Amino acid sequence: MLKGIGAKQAALYFVGILACRLSWMGCYPLIPAYFTAGCLMDGAHGMSLLCLAMGAGIVMFVPVAAAVKYFVTLSVIFLTVRLFEWVEGKCTVNCAAASASIAVLIMSFAGNLIGARSKVSFVSGALEAAFVFFASVIGARVMNDFMQLSFLKEEQDSMQGRYYASRLENYADSFSGLSKLFSKMDTAHKEISIEQMGRMQQELTSSLCVNCSQCALCWEKAESPMASYLAYMLQSLQRIGEPDRQIVVQMQEYCPYTDAVIQQAMQIFDKARLNLAWYNRLLENREIIAQQLDAMAYIMEDCAGQLTDITNEKKPYITEVKFRAKERGLVVKNPRLYQDKKNRWEFTCDVYAKVGGCVSAKELTRAVSAGLEREMRQQKDGRSMISPQGTAAAFLEDACFHETHAVARRVQDGGAVSGDNYSFLEMDGSQMTVMLSDGMGTGDRACKESALVLELLEKFLEAGFTKETALQMMNSAMVIRGEDDLYSTVDICSIDLYTGMCEIYKIGAAATFIKHPGRVECIESNTLPVGAACHLEMKKTTRQMDDGDFLVMVSDGVLEYLQAKDPMADMCELLGIIDYKHPGQIADAVLEAVLDQTGGAVKDDMTILVCGVWRK
Repeated sequence: MLKGIGAKQAALYFVGILACRLSWMGCYPLIPAYFTAGCLMDGAHGMSLLCLAMGAGIVMFVPVAAAVKYFVTLSVIFLTVRLFEWVEGKCTVNCAAASASIAVLIMSFAGNLIGARSKVSFVSGALEAAFVFFASVIGARVMNDFMQLSFLKEEQDSMQGRYYASRLENYADSFSGLSKLFSKMDTAHKEISIEQMGRMQQELTSSLCVNCSQCALCWEKAESPMASYLAYMLQSLQRIGEPDRQIVVQMQEYCPYTDAVIQQAMQIFDKARLNLAWYNRLLENREIIAQQLDAMAYIMEDCAGQLTDITNEKKPYITEVKFRAKERGLVVKNPRLYQDKKNRWEFTCDVYAKVGGCVSAKELTRAVSAGLEREMRQQKDGRSMISPQGTAAAFLEDACFHETHAVARRVQDGGAVSGDNYSFLEMDGSQMTVMLSDGMGTGDRACKESALVLELLEKFLEAGFTKETALQMMNSAMVIRGEDDLYSTVDICSIDLYTGMCEIYKIGAAATFIKHPGRVECIESNTLPVGAACHLEMKKTTRQMDDGDFLVMVSDGVLEYLQAKDPMADMCELLGIIDYKHPGQIADAVLEAVLDQTGGAVKDDMTILVCGVWRK
C-alpha cells in the first residue's frame, strides 16, 4: 500500500498527525476539520491512508476521553460523506463541513451533559463546531490547491510541444520554397513565338525546297520574295487558321509546288499548335502543384501555431475547475488549457464520476465555466453523461451569437433532381458556413457536378484550410479533371459566431442579400465559375451582422424569373416587405412570391437559403 505514495500525499498524512497535537480549551478542532477536508480527496487509497495516519495521531497525542469523542466524530463524518456520494453521486464542501460541525456539536453537548460540566464548556463546544465548519471549507481549498502544484514533467511536455511546432514550421518553409520555385518557371504562351515561326519555316524549306529542281531560282536570287511569302503564310495560319488567298496567288507565280508547300505548312503548323497546347497544359499543372504546395505550407503553419498550451500559466483556473467538478461528484484528470490565435480558450481533460451512477455532462460544463470564469460549451459530439468508467471531454469558449437556418427549393418542371446543391457546415460551433452551388444546366449531370464541388469544399474546410485556399484547391481539382462544359457556380457565406462578421465569396454566383432591421443590402459579383480557368478570380466581401439579421442566398433560377427590369432591386424590395422572424418562413415567402410572378411554372431549378443570427 505504501509503494504508490507520492511526496505530496506523504506530506498531507504527516500534517494530519501533527494536527492531532494542537488543542484549545481541551478541544482538538483541527482533527475533524482536517479529516473532513481529506475525505473530499480523490481515491479510496488516499482516504484509507489518511484514516490510518490520523488514527495514529489521536492515539499518540489525545487523552483517552477526548480520543473516544473524536473517533466517533470522525466515523460519523466518514459515513456521512460516503452516504451523500452514494445517494447523490457527490458531496459538496459545504455539506461535508456542515456534517462535521453538527457531529462535533452533538458529541460536545452529549459529553457535557453526561459530565455535568459548566456552561462555559457548552460555549466552547459551540465555538469548536463553528471553527470546524469554517476550517473544513478553507482546508478543502488549501488541500486541493496544494495537490495541484505543477511538476517538472509539465514543463518538459511544454518544451516538447514547442520542439514539434518548430519542426512543423521548418517543413512549412520547405514547401513554401518549393512553391516559389515552381512559380518562377515559364508562364503559358497564347501564341507561337517568332523563334518558333523561324524554325517552322526552316523545317518547311528543308523538307521540300532542298530536293526541288527550282530551288536555286527561288532562294539564290536576292530579289526572290519566297521568304516573305512563307512568313506571311505562317502568320495567316496563326491568325485565321488558313493561308491568306492573296499570298497563295502570289506564291503560285514563283513556285509550281505551292499546293504541296501549303499542305506541308499546315501539317507543321498543326503539330506546333498541338505542342504549344500541351506545353501550356504542363505549365498549368505546374502552377496547380505550386498552389498545392502553398496549401500544404499553410496547413503546417496553422497546425504549428494554432493552439498555445497555457496550462502552467493559468494553474489557478485549472485548480478551480477540478475543485468545482469534485463538488459535483466528478474527478478531473490530465487537464490542459489551450489558447488559439484569437485568444479563445479550449479546455480538455479526462473525467469520471466518483461514486454510483452517471453524472450529466452539463454539471461538468458548469464547473468548467465557473472555474475558468468564461462561458464554455462542450465540443460537438461529446458525451451527454459521464460514467464511473470515465471519458475524454473537450470544451470551447462559447460564442456570442447563435444561428438558425432553413431552405426552400423547387426542381425544374419535368426534372427528377435539382442541379442546385447546398450545404450548412458548422465548424466547432464557432463558425457557420453556408454554401450554394449551381451546376451548369439541369438534371442529373448538373446535380452530380455541383455535389462534387461542395463535397470537395467541405473536406478542405473540415481539414482546416482557409476558404481562399479551399476554393483554389477545389478549382485546381476541377481543372485537372478536364471535362468540357461542366462548370459550377459557388456561393460561400461564412459567419463568425463570436464576432458576427460575415465573409462572402462569389464565384459566378447570383447575388446575395442581407436583411437588416429596416433595410436590405445586395451583394453581387461578376466572375467565372469554377473549373473555367486555372487562376480562380475571387473577391472577399465582409459585412457585420448583428442581432436579428438574416442572410439570404439564392440560385440563378430565382432572380432570372422575377418579372422586373432590375431583379436585385425587386428582391430587396420583396425582402423588405417580409416581416417574418424565422428563416423557414422567409424562405417560403420568397419562393411563393417568385412562383406568383411565373404563374406557378418552374422554368429553372430554384433554391433559397436563409440563415438568421441572434445574440445570446
